[in-house]
Amino acid sequence: MQSNVTPVVYSKQLKTKTSIIVSAILIILLVGSVYISQLIFQEISKSFNIDILEARNVFSLACCFYAISFFIYGPLSDRIATRLLVLFGCIGTVFCLGISGIISSFNLFLFIMSLLGFFAAAVPAALFAYTARNTPNEKLPQTMGVMISASIIGIIFSRSMIAMLTDYWSWQVAFMIYACLIICACFFIPFAIKKTKKTSKFSISRTYIDAAKLLLNHSVIIFLIIGFILFFVYLGLSSILTFHLKNAPFYLSSTTLGWLNFVGLSATIGATLTGKLSQFMCKERLLIICLLCVIAPVIMIGFSSELLYLILGIFCLFLVVFGIQPILIAMLNQIVTIHSRGAISSLYLLFCLAGGSLGTYTLGILYENWNWISVIITCIVLTFFNAFLAWLGIQRIKK
Repeated sequence: MQSNVTPVVYSKQLKTKTSIIVSAILIILLVGSVYISQLIFQEISKSFNIDILEARNVFSLACCFYAISFFIYGPLSDRIATRLLVLFGCIGTVFCLGISGIISSFNLFLFIMSLLGFFAAAVPAALFAYTARNTPNEKLPQTMGVMISASIIGIIFSRSMIAMLTDYWSWQVAFMIYACLIICACFFIPFAIKKTKKTSKFSISRTYIDAAKLLLNHSVIIFLIIGFILFFVYLGLSSILTFHLKNAPFYLSSTTLGWLNFVGLSATIGATLTGKLSQFMCKERLLIICLLCVIAPVIMIGFSSELLYLILGIFCLFLVVFGIQPILIAMLNQIVTIHSRGAISSLYLLFCLAGGSLGTYTLGILYENWNWISVIITCIVLTFFNAFLAWLGIQRIKK
């Protein structure tokens, strides 16, 4: 009897691991596709003969459409097969990457990159919901930590790879190579994502209404806003840092920025560390401590004149910001029912990425009209406010 059970259990575990690995690779590539322009603003501005600060709109719009699309795809993931949504996102993203390299109009390029954000969102939205539905509660923080880590690696991998390939060839060639990687990953989808049936008996419109009702929960709103502000600071600062490092006193090239970007792999350490700490430490206290810790790397990045200290600041920024993610997601999942986990995951990512998009645009205006220090002071003030907001949210949950 035991010999018959063991192979079955082993096969099931192997399928689960394969599913997680392939899902992580797809998230790496598709999330990364939204961030590919962050380190090559200068090269894009030269290609289209525009101001370098205007080139930041490429990332802002792609990130904005990416964020908005999460609310479209999240509820749909309960009605449409995961495989179909993932393939739809991959094919659309490949099309946008391919056509972007032959466009001569910057406005048309902005449209295509916005469309890329729309298509790319389908993959993480579908896979986050798929993972949340097919993972036992006791393993959910750990598994979601893997998905979050994949998102982080995707951001770092894509920016670094594109920056280096751009210096070696051009950003157009880099985009084509990236599209080929996504095509290769698509071949593994049938082996990793099992066929899913429609699980909701409601109409699609009803599904969206139920998802929107989550926004009426004040506790949910508070923690969504915390994610929004956190990414406003993190992504906004990361984007403007590109301009700062290409000017005095650093004058870094795209390739150097690409290598420097790998420092952000510390984010996987942060996500894993806090995921484990939350098992035996009060999540509420841990959240406030981590939010306050964001201030330290912001100060290091803002006031460092030596590259070594600035690198340490970037390391700590990724470590702390992404260490906060498993805590926030776990707390949101505890507030809502299990049937709303797909919707709440999508809403959380929507708020985070909307914050990052607005942060890139707003901090860019501050940098252009005032100076680098105004960006840093804004980030510090917002971080203090975010910790206070978390305290208010925790008190509300306790009551």
